[in-house]
Amino acid sequence: MGATTLWALRTWAKLTVVLLLIVGGTWLYLGAASGWFWVITGLAVVAEYYVVRQLAREWSWEARSTWWWSA
Repeated sequence: MGATTLWALRTWAKLTVVLLLIVGGTWLYLGAASGWFWVITGLAVVAEYYVVRQLAREWSWEARSTWWWSA
């Protein structure tokens, strides 16, 4: 279970960094006054929410099948 937890945390961290780089790059290129910046920021927030939900779902499925009470 520890390996699954570490995998989920690493995956979440990598995807969060990628999303932050995209938003940061958009901010540097277009500026905060641009409408496209806010569209991309909104999409990044939605993507982050989706990633967290899916990783939590994967982790919980693994937890149900590998913790000591399921043996």
